[in-house]
Amino acid sequence: MTTLFDGDVHAGLSRLDLEEESFELGDGISLSKTYAHLMAPFLMAFKRPASPGSHHRGQIKAASGSSGFDVDADLMIPGHIEEQYGSRLAVAKTIVFLLRLGVNPATTMPVLANLPFSTLEQAQADQTKIIPFEVQPRHFQLAIDRDKASATAIEWVKERWQVTHKLSAQSGDFALAVEAIDAGQFVENSALTLVSLWGALEVLFAKSRSEITFRLSSLMAAYLEPPGSGRADLKKKIAKLYGKRSDAAHGKPKHRPDDLLDTFSLLRRVLLAIIDAGEVPSKGHLEDLLFGVDQ
Repeated sequence: MTTLFDGDVHAGLSRLDLEEESFELGDGISLSKTYAHLMAPFLMAFKRPASPGSHHRGQIKAASGSSGFDVDADLMIPGHIEEQYGSRLAVAKTIVFLLRLGVNPATTMPVLANLPFSTLEQAQADQTKIIPFEVQPRHFQLAIDRDKASATAIEWVKERWQVTHKLSAQSGDFALAVEAIDAGQFVENSALTLVSLWGALEVLFAKSRSEITFRLSSLMAAYLEPPGSGRADLKKKIAKLYGKRSDAAHGKPKHRPDDLLDTFSLLRRVLLAIIDAGEVPSKGHLEDLLFGVDQ
């Protein structure tokens, strides 16, 4: 989905309690407090199918079970952003990814609209467009202890969304890693999530398939830790986690929830390092780090 509607895009965000009323993120993008509730009741119609574009006739019964999302924040992406950054939706997804990565991993984007959520109630029906977007349940729920999204945390996103968006556009490896960690909470089968997260790490660090466990753990530890005991300990931990991935990939999963959490944390740490460096590490750069070559 790249074309939603003309003009500004308002992304309704759930599980993001802003400390202040609004924030400016640069290039006309804003993030502000709001309230709306997206409901998804299940209904059943009978008798015969409705013709295209028309409503079902006759009785409609409510089914048990439904889902809903409180919209706590309005992320506004102005229409003109496409001239410089491309898809408005892609920009919104980049910012939501960073909110999950650095502010609150529980943040979701369940709905998109063409008007501010604060004005939708009074707008004419033919003037509004509301599109459910990210409405699947989270099966492995990552969370944080703090309640509020502070000004400092939002400033962290503001400082990094442009470079993150550029990295996603220019590096397929980085974009794959972003997709893997972004979608991981929504996959029901934890073995599939584990394999997906490690697949992203392999793409970034396993430039050769030979001795993959040794190379992957060594290069990743060298990228994340300076020489010393901390690097050696991290290498051992990564190698052990990779063994859990291999078991899951071959249909004999032995991992525990902590193994999956540790893998999420490892990929998160890698992505943070890449974003702060402003580039995806090359094979040569990784080998220089491994062998202690001065940078």
